[in-house]
Amino acid sequence: MADKVTLLEAKLQTTEKEVLELRSLIGASPQVAFSAALRESGSGDIGPFTTATPLQYKRVFSNTGSSYNPATGIFTAIVKGMYFFRFSMFNNLSTVPNSVVSLMKNGQRLTSVWDTSGNDSHDMGSNAVVIPLSVGDNVYVELQENRIVYDDGMNYNTFSGFLLFTM
Repeated sequence: MADKVTLLEAKLQTTEKEVLELRSLIGASPQVAFSAALRESGSGDIGPFTTATPLQYKRVFSNTGSSYNPATGIFTAIVKGMYFFRFSMFNNLSTVPNSVVSLMKNGQRLTSVWDTSGNDSHDMGSNAVVIPLSVGDNVYVELQENRIVYDDGMNYNTFSGFLLFTM
């Protein structure tokens, strides 16, 4: 009986070590995800600006990991990994539509959504990418110079991203 108790104590200690190891692995996994809309309230055009300008998505739905900064509109990677980003753009025929927004990584254009002069109205588009980021890399949506986007509180213009896995 004493041998069985000793064996069970050894197994219990091994199991406790494994549980602690698993907890440390789970606790070390970064959680990074955000989603935001352009306006907190109100309606109207944003832009035009004389130079390309990062859009500041002010209505933050979630910001786990605090990597998105609504004051600048910039997401900054806190961990090296593979990330997913999505953005949407909406314009209105309050003036002739002339909208171009681009997803940028460290100042380099990755992809864009646009709608320019035409006689249709209320156009919307979106795009998405999966990209590797290093710690400190910046990702943001940029409104191109002399362009506009429109929102009226319905949260048409959004910017979201999350960490798929670390590398």
